[in-house]
Amino acid sequence: MKLDEDGRMVEFGEFPTLETEHLILRQMTVDDARFYFRHFSEPTIVELTAYEAPANIDAAREELLLFCIDNFKANTGIRWGVMKKGGTDLIGTLGFHNWVKDGGYHARAGYDLVPEERRKGIMTEAFSAAIDYAFREMRLNRIEVLIAPENEASIRLVRKLGFKFEGILREHALFRGKFLDDAVYSLLSSEWTKK
Repeated sequence: MKLDEDGRMVEFGEFPTLETEHLILRQMTVDDARFYFRHFSEPTIVELTAYEAPANIDAAREELLLFCIDNFKANTGIRWGVMKKGGTDLIGTLGFHNWVKDGGYHARAGYDLVPEERRKGIMTEAFSAAIDYAFREMRLNRIEVLIAPENEASIRLVRKLGFKFEGILREHALFRGKFLDDAVYSLLSSEWTKK
């Protein structure tokens, strides 16, 4: 890890594997392309992220590189694959992107789970570990998330973790020919109490 003159991280070192009571958050590789293709083709994930499914396995591999591997190498973000301890399959992903270091020290979070693992506390546990890493190791001051206003489960999750509602970005995203709103929630390092 490389720090600036204020002691804030400016570069990742080795990819950090995070462990919680029930989960392992690990680095994703091109070997995860089949999972990525299946996972990001799941209709609820497509709808809630307002991002079309990859067209095929090759497109999935390219997206995996772009969003989950190359951002870490470029020191612009980090995304973990989430798996249960004792398991072998990924059940979701989460991480930070749009990492602003100079003058801002903030990043945007994103997360997703396979449908059969939702509403079991898994993402609360995983996201809590990732938030703790972001504030402690990345030395972020602010984490924000953009959530579809109708995504009540995601809104409950971030509120449970202490995020505050900031407002609505009206018609912020274009998806399938329709402009969609995004609700903005944020959490500051001074507000974080590890859950």
